[in-house]
Amino acid sequence: MNIGLNRLIAVFMCTVMLFLTVGCTSSNGNGQPDSADGTRTDTGFIVYGPDSYDSEDTPVLVAKDEEAGTMTFLNLTLGKEYTLEYDGTTRFYDKYGEILTLSQIAVGEIVDIRFVKPKKHLTTMSVSNEGWTISNTTRYVIDSARKDVTIGEDVYNISSDACFFSNDKEIEERDLIATDTLTFRGIGTSVYSVVVDNGHGYLRITGQENFVGGWIEVGNKIIQRVFDDMILTVPEGSYQVKISYGGTTSEKRVTIFRNSESKLDFSDVVFEDPKIGTVLFSISPADAELYIDGEKVDYSAAVELTYGLHQLICRAKGYKTVTQYLSVGQASAGIDIGLEKDDANSTDSDDSDNNNSNGTDSNNSSGNNSQTGNSNSQAGNGNGQTGNGNNGQSGNSTDGSNGGSNTGEGDNSNGADNGEGGNDNSGENGDTSGDGTGSGNTTTTTSYYQVHIDAPENVEVYIDGSYVGVSPCSFKKAEGSHIITLSKEGYITRSYTVYVDSDDRDVSFSFVELAVAN
Repeated sequence: MNIGLNRLIAVFMCTVMLFLTVGCTSSNGNGQPDSADGTRTDTGFIVYGPDSYDSEDTPVLVAKDEEAGTMTFLNLTLGKEYTLEYDGTTRFYDKYGEILTLSQIAVGEIVDIRFVKPKKHLTTMSVSNEGWTISNTTRYVIDSARKDVTIGEDVYNISSDACFFSNDKEIEERDLIATDTLTFRGIGTSVYSVVVDNGHGYLRITGQENFVGGWIEVGNKIIQRVFDDMILTVPEGSYQVKISYGGTTSEKRVTIFRNSESKLDFSDVVFEDPKIGTVLFSISPADAELYIDGEKVDYSAAVELTYGLHQLICRAKGYKTVTQYLSVGQASAGIDIGLEKDDANSTDSDDSDNNNSNGTDSNNSSGNNSQTGNSNSQAGNGNGQTGNGNNGQSGNSTDGSNGGSNTGEGDNSNGADNGEGGNDNSGENGDTSGDGTGSGNTTTTTSYYQVHIDAPENVEVYIDGSYVGVSPCSFKKAEGSHIITLSKEGYITRSYTVYVDSDDRDVSFSFVELAVAN
């Protein structure tokens, strides 16, 4: 009995040893058994280690979700996004191979990654050696129509798949405005990501009724005329805000936060009797014309001006027009202005009998743009225009007056438009946009092209800081880049940069609904 049991146990042990021996000699390191003739049989089973990967890519990092342990990337070849998981085995490096933490790799970076595609697991991620970065710059000009950007002296094309980010969230290109501080990343001559380093917020002015027609200064960022109702788009930061009119000046401090609205109330200002200062001008050439706050003045003798800020425009045939701001704060002062020869436009805007005369639009040094364009006039003096807002602009203006003068604010650039003796090709009685007034003897009336804001509905619409109306609404079309600001009580204010073409047609814009404020 015991002998039989012992034999059975011995047979069982031999069988077990035989199976173990076969298992050890018929498999390779990947768990794939070898056949009797020594060839491998693929079972499809793969053992992944911490360094395993089967795919590589050089994408843009577009999102990090630390709670879910995932990251989303944009493939630059296909323009498609995909998401991978990461864990404690995932390693992160800079472009030199030094170890980083995930928090040190920013959204918008161009990265090199290795991952296991079937498991959607990220193995390694490093800042790409292929990519370049231009950080924290305001020396750029984005041309949305041409889809390119000039950064310093270099021009790059903006990829159709380029991503734009603010506070680690994707935004649209038109959410950017010219005063934002940006970081650009790309490969070769293409930009693939743009990150807002210092964005913008909004300053709403109230109680400014007695200052309408005066000036408001926001630090050294903005100098602009005061309107009945206005909301300014301002780079985030802290500023001293000065508002002045008729010799009365008030200053207050404000902090602007990104995508948030701040308010300043000037209703408590007590107006004083205006103080007068005298300014003696020395201008070369001697036949130059001088305009102060849009009105032509005789500077052969001392000019009396109220204390506060004034806009000066000096121009002469064959010379570049000069626009600058004068702050009067003492009883007397002297100002020297020397105009520079303009060889490119030696036939200025005077004594023109044809349809084309050159006007110059320039701005002061407070971060504003300046550019030169053409204005149309017939038989008489042409049109010189200046803007003082963030985007002062002239060009292709057909406004003028017949035998009179037109003094007023530029359409959307808050500048002074001074034309003399030209026919009004727009069919209007002078240009009455902004705060200006026009005079003339036009006999025909034609409609002008408009910009329509269709959506969202029932929100306040501002164009370059000036109130337009409640949407849906429209305003006169003016070619160029403009800032559209949308505001509604209880909602987050938003602004967009739009480009308005010069085509003979109306244009319409629709924007997303405003988000409810927390």
